[in-house]
Amino acid sequence: MMIPLKRRPQPRPTTGGTRWRRRAALCLAGACLWPAALHADDTNQVSAEFMRQVLERLQRDEAEIKELKAQLAARPPAPAPATNAAGDPGIQQRLARQDAEIKDLRNQIDNPSTVSPTPAKYPVLDFHVFGDLQYTADNRNGKVIPYGDSVYGGHNTFLLGSLDLFANMQLGDKVAILSETALSAGLNNATQIDIERLVFQYHPSDYFNIDAGRFHTALGYYNTEYHHGTWLETAVGRPSFLEFEDSGGILPVHMVGVSLNGAVPSGALNLKYFVELGNGLNYSSNENQDAVQQAVSFGASKAVNLAFTAAPDWFSGLRFGGGVYYDRITPDLATVPLPGGPAFLPRNQQFIFNGHIVYHQGPWEFLNEAYLIRDKPQGGDAHYSPALFTQISRKWYPWTPYVRFTYYNLSRNDALYTYAWDGGANSGMHLGPSLGLRWDFATYAALKFQYDYLVDSGLNDASRGTVQVSFRY
Repeated sequence: MMIPLKRRPQPRPTTGGTRWRRRAALCLAGACLWPAALHADDTNQVSAEFMRQVLERLQRDEAEIKELKAQLAARPPAPAPATNAAGDPGIQQRLARQDAEIKDLRNQIDNPSTVSPTPAKYPVLDFHVFGDLQYTADNRNGKVIPYGDSVYGGHNTFLLGSLDLFANMQLGDKVAILSETALSAGLNNATQIDIERLVFQYHPSDYFNIDAGRFHTALGYYNTEYHHGTWLETAVGRPSFLEFEDSGGILPVHMVGVSLNGAVPSGALNLKYFVELGNGLNYSSNENQDAVQQAVSFGASKAVNLAFTAAPDWFSGLRFGGGVYYDRITPDLATVPLPGGPAFLPRNQQFIFNGHIVYHQGPWEFLNEAYLIRDKPQGGDAHYSPALFTQISRKWYPWTPYVRFTYYNLSRNDALYTYAWDGGANSGMHLGPSLGLRWDFATYAALKFQYDYLVDSGLNDASRGTVQVSFRY
């Protein structure tokens, strides 16, 4: 099938010009017919590498045709037909060669079953670097508490955010390794190296995939969409209660274990499921123990997380979902007793219910998530702690203003949050708005300005300003 091309009125061409336009039309027709040929029979699809090679050949032919046209236009008028440019043996040979190549391309486009796909070459490495630098200032008095990669009570400081090394290694058609390693400065000013994600992936189909290792728990939208590179985020960082476990967060945003996930046959609803089993968080008074149990699990039971998401075709840009996380937590106070605190805390059964609804289409971003933490100590009453955030932004490239509101209230009767566990999460109510502006001053670099006003139980209300430059390579 040929697609008619709209022709502009032109002076009557020479023989060489006519042939040039004929071949240009073949190039354009071939480029237009190529996708249709690929989708005509899914069993005869060719590789992306082969498509790239064909397009490169078409581009080279088009460039050579343009060069020939320029040569023909530059030649002085010939006094006799015998010396007409159309009869030039050199140009005729080049046009004949191009004609043969275009015929070969058309044959491959019209008969994809005759094409031998180029086998993919493995391994294939996709490597990126993310990083950020910040200046922050606040008027917090007294206690210095973690808040993201920075602190309240530091008054003003320049700080290194993190240097994030991301690699995705495709080992075969269905097998890959994903790794993410972050270098960052801690509150003791020492640089620490953390393997944030290391996942072996086996993805045999759209409906059943296996991810094993250390990954981001499928809690809500933000934790699975935005990882450790702040350049990917609109704001300077995560909502406070969704911060990482060693940066003041209160949720198990990482898990070491296995995740089964995939699509659910659901038509236009586009449902996905997640079933995850792994080591839960370690609640220990020993600051030398990491909250994420990536080598030794101190509890006999395992954490379980179930979640689903939907991205309906009938509402482009809309995503929603929910889930529940369960763990049996055995707090550790014996290793390093808390001064003035109890020597023992009972085992807790923890449920975390969550839901999200997100609209991200074109320049608009509207994020909403809510959580309810239910902790029930053995022989005691259950305690409930809600958390939520909402964020809206609108991009007028290169500028993106945004506003966010964050709220969480950790029950003061919940012993898991009453004491200073690793990460420094504080019990009580925490809330406040954030206003910010992102400026994408380069393709892979952004400057962000953010103002936060926080109300934290037991501390003075705080204003905080942050300037951050983030980048990706």
